[in-house]
Amino acid sequence: MGIKAKVRNTGKLKGKANAQQEIVATTVKIQAGELRLGDLSDVNTSGQSDGVMMMYDGTAGEYKVTAQIENENLNIIGGTY
Repeated sequence: MGIKAKVRNTGKLKGKANAQQEIVATTVKIQAGELRLGDLSDVNTSGQSDGVMMMYDGTAGEYKVTAQIENENLNIIGGTY
C-alpha cells in the first residue's frame, strides 16, 4: 500500500522529535476514492469475485473473502421461515 502525502507550509507548523529524530504524522487526510478495503493491513482480498462475502479468520488475524461459510461459531438469525 502506498500513501501519498503533501507537506504544506501554513505558517502554523508544530512538531516534536523523539530521540530517534522521527517525524510522526498525527493527522492524515485521504481523498475519497484513493483508499480501498484491501489497503487495510488486516484485510485479505485475494480471491475476490462476484458473490463472495467477508469473514474474520481468528487464526490468521485478518478478514478474508470467501464464497463458502464453514465456521462452527457462526449463527445466522434471519427471522421466521
